[in-house]
Amino acid sequence: MLPNKIFDLELKPRDFIVYSCLVRHKDNETHTCFPSRKLIAKECCITLRTVDKALASLQNLSLIDLQNRKRMNGSNTTNLYKVTVLLENAA
Repeated sequence: MLPNKIFDLELKPRDFIVYSCLVRHKDNETHTCFPSRKLIAKECCITLRTVDKALASLQNLSLIDLQNRKRMNGSNTTNLYKVTVLLENAA
């Protein structure tokens, strides 16, 4: 579930859907996930380029923290995403 506060941020549709996808995959205790960019693109029905733009935008807005990860042989593997949990304003 996403809090209503997400709508206050006036995200672009691509950013909203990628953030939603990351929330879908995140661990509820650590708030981290590591879906591939290809999986994100597939689930969101967008291109890899659009995923990259959305991830950059979400980072700039501090909605995610992205950590590049490497395999033991030095090749790239999936990124690790820490998803910022949005809390509703207390009344």
